[in-house]
Amino acid sequence: MSRRDDTLFELAESNNSEPCPRCQGSLVIKHIGQNSFWGCKSYPQCTYTRSLHEEEAFSPEPLPDSFCPLCEKPLLLKKGRYGFFIGCSGFPLCDYMADPEPDPESPLCDCPQCGKGQLVERTNKFGKHFYPCNRYPSCKFALNQKPVAQPCPDCGYPVLVEKASAAGKRLSCPQKTCDYKSKPL
Repeated sequence: MSRRDDTLFELAESNNSEPCPRCQGSLVIKHIGQNSFWGCKSYPQCTYTRSLHEEEAFSPEPLPDSFCPLCEKPLLLKKGRYGFFIGCSGFPLCDYMADPEPDPESPLCDCPQCGKGQLVERTNKFGKHFYPCNRYPSCKFALNQKPVAQPCPDCGYPVLVEKASAAGKRLSCPQKTCDYKSKPL
């Protein structure tokens, strides 16, 4: 952290007159590694923390004419740590959740673990693509490379994955016990 950043943090600390909402103590800027946040000065007795960057508050909004398929209560548009999602208004008694927009990508192939679901493309919170079973949490199977609905010629596993290599894209078996790799595509 530069000297200028230190000065800005000291200025921010001196301008913060808001008390801790839990214990009414004073809030100070704390640092852990590369992360900075507001924390209560009376830590460890009070463990209150808040993001340094103010986020605007979002209250759940009802979705018109949408009802939970599990308990028939109204559905709400909510905001969580990974973005927006649709959830049941009966939470925590009903834990139904859905993505706000259906995935435009159709299923890529059948899930080799459960046999009932299909592998679909999803994006994690860092923007990387992965390919889980659409029956999650019942089936927790996932691949990090794009699956191809083609059986492995060596071991017979029902799915191969695309991998980039120096020679170009190749199909390989995701099983750790199998070393199959196709010729470059």
